[in-house]
Amino acid sequence: MIKEKIKDIIKEEFLLLLDNIERDFKINFGKKQNNFLLTKMDDEMTAHMVFVSSFESKSGNAIQACARKIAILKFGSDNVPLLINPNNLIVPDNITEGKEQQIITDVNFESALIQGKIQEFMTSRMGQGKGKSRIESTVDQNSIKELLSLTNLKNNCITSKPVDLAFFDGICWNLVEIKAGGDLDNTNAPGNVKKMLTLYTAFNNENAKLYFATIYNKNGEGNNWVGAVKKYLSYPDMFLIGSEFWTKILPSGITFDEFCTLYQETMQEIDINQRLKSMIKTCCN
Repeated sequence: MIKEKIKDIIKEEFLLLLDNIERDFKINFGKKQNNFLLTKMDDEMTAHMVFVSSFESKSGNAIQACARKIAILKFGSDNVPLLINPNNLIVPDNITEGKEQQIITDVNFESALIQGKIQEFMTSRMGQGKGKSRIESTVDQNSIKELLSLTNLKNNCITSKPVDLAFFDGICWNLVEIKAGGDLDNTNAPGNVKKMLTLYTAFNNENAKLYFATIYNKNGEGNNWVGAVKKYLSYPDMFLIGSEFWTKILPSGITFDEFCTLYQETMQEIDINQRLKSMIKTCCN
């Protein structure tokens, strides 16, 4: 049954996550106790803070792994490979399958010239102004194809570039950068967008779409998502926010609300609250 398969995926990845948190919990708790700003807080409150901080910082890999495995349920393993080779390049022996998906490329994406051109493309099309006079970013699924003109700057060396999630949906490839809530500030947003555009350039195939995705809408499902990335990417064309992301990869017949329910049921089954209580006990007694 497809729902059980989704729960098994969540359970496997989040049990690994909890194991990793438990392994480092005492060390991280000790570090917090060295913070004089927290000296008036009791140990149990500090331990809760340690858990939440660790859970948020380490859950990215778990969610990324869940997303890939769930996408396989919908599109098949051949369309969600670990090694993505859209141009049928000869893969060198030093590039092997790992836990992350990798794009095989012969584009010199580290070239200063290419990086300069990508930067120019991004900044010349970014949004300007506020309110009614605001001009939105023109970096969209169509305009990014201009970046493929840079791919004649090859270095005759086949390398790989990691991608959070890539899948072929039967029509085109989808390259996805995944964040938790996507709450990047004005300092981090441009670097993240440039990384995405570099990824698209390295992919070097016009039959692809590029997305900035979040696993939840930090402004609340159904509300307008607000974030600094919108200054550099056309919204909503280049975005998959919260339910839009999960709906894109969930198998037919499974809604986003049902997925959230499956996640909550799985967290209850692995008894995440008891695991947290045990970690707190080891530090506070």
